[in-house]
Amino acid sequence: MNRRSSLGRVEERDPSGRSLYERALDALPDGVLLTNASRQLVYSNPAFAKHWNIPASMVATGDETPMLQFVQDQLVDPGAFLREVERINPTSESSQDEVHLKDGRVLSRRSVPFEENGLFQARLWIFTDITAAREARIDQLCGVPNRRAYSMEYPTFAEAGDDGLIKAVGIMDIDNFKAYNDRYGHAAGDLVLRQIGGLLRRQLNADDLVYRIGGEEFLVACKTREGSDAVSFFEALRTSVATMRLTHEGNLPHGVVTASFGLGLFRGPRDPGELFTMIDAALYRAKKAGRNSICVEEL
Repeated sequence: MNRRSSLGRVEERDPSGRSLYERALDALPDGVLLTNASRQLVYSNPAFAKHWNIPASMVATGDETPMLQFVQDQLVDPGAFLREVERINPTSESSQDEVHLKDGRVLSRRSVPFEENGLFQARLWIFTDITAAREARIDQLCGVPNRRAYSMEYPTFAEAGDDGLIKAVGIMDIDNFKAYNDRYGHAAGDLVLRQIGGLLRRQLNADDLVYRIGGEEFLVACKTREGSDAVSFFEALRTSVATMRLTHEGNLPHGVVTASFGLGLFRGPRDPGELFTMIDAALYRAKKAGRNSICVEEL
């Protein structure tokens, strides 16, 4: 028999007893999990079990603990995943982050609390497979975010308010790269770009930003407590490129692949376009001064 919900609508149930709401959630491609204040499973849809390859028998127990262990075994960083679950579960906070699986997939994880009379009652978790979308924002040659990601994320970094830290944005350009391609061929040039991408991925921290914004041009952004720390960070990048000792006879007087940097240091919000123009001008000055150098623009 149909019954009237608290919203005043008839809640239609199918022969199995599942409500219209449950059937609607069952049809979603996103994985949905609802747990109560005692960490017992209230509801999960088929997509949730599919995303995590959880056996139906485990879901049927309604116990979050074995499912959480099963999920952890599939994660690249299970510790970080579990810490966020434990931190946020009993709070009134919402959250959103990304989790990386060992099989190469990336899931967006969103969490929303439910309260009643000011007391925590339940928490909703939503998991969305964003692997394809994320790959569309990664430069396949260098393995770092591409210009599409840059256009979406860099403005947010530039326009963010003052949090007491120095913001540093650097444009990095591989010196005389056209001459490298002309002398050694584009396949060799692609190999250099792959190695540069690997270098950037190794040396940057999780909170730093890096994008390939042109053929041999990258943008790197980070935050530091002091301007000198930022300069040291970019100087380490410059030195690391040169110490790879990749032969480049067309890049005199160095004889190896090097990179030049235009670097802007500032606090608080800046117009992204104007900021880029000023840093690009600093890069031009670095190249004019002999390349394999950093020109700092303190804004």
